[in-house]
Amino acid sequence: MTAPAVDVYIAGEGNVFLFRLLTPAAQGWVEQNVSEDRLMVGAGLAVEWRYAAALAAGMQADGLVIDETEVS
Repeated sequence: MTAPAVDVYIAGEGNVFLFRLLTPAAQGWVEQNVSEDRLMVGAGLAVEWRYAAALAAGMQADGLVIDETEVS
């Protein structure tokens, strides 16, 4: 059985996490679920540490695959 493709890679520590949106599905999810005043850095979404876990949980609940190796 092949592992599903990763939609989002999360990198960071401290105050800011970068959610790298790797697929159109991830980009669409952010468009639909994150406020318009979001901070995009290239193809990534910059997120304060206090919101990172809830954002990742919401993405996973909607079926996105996340690489959490960098999430503390």
